[in-house]
Amino acid sequence: MSNDTTFKQWMSSQYDQDELREIAYNGCESGCAGGLIYYSETCAIYDLYAEELHEQLGNYLDQTGEPMPSYISGHIGNLTGFKNAVVWFVAEMYANELMDTENLEVDLDGGLSAINE
Repeated sequence: MSNDTTFKQWMSSQYDQDELREIAYNGCESGCAGGLIYYSETCAIYDLYAEELHEQLGNYLDQTGEPMPSYISGHIGNLTGFKNAVVWFVAEMYANELMDTENLEVDLDGGLSAINE
């Protein structure tokens, strides 16, 4: 499926800055993340990167002290739905991390806009 060592590398090579921004702001559920739409895609990614995905989920839980998001915990007992939810959760985290924030500025309404567009 991929020659990328990590899911984060896969995300970085799969999506450009506009696509990462779309994923970060609208979430994978919106259908904006080609390659992360169908269960067959997300389950294959989960199987390939499961250790990293769980590590990132665990880091999130440790750092925030919040419970597991309900859209993940709600799929316990449904392996396909659980895999999909974990992949989407980490994809959205990584999209936020991978966005090129150097060329963005926050406008007065709280949104982001590119500088010198």
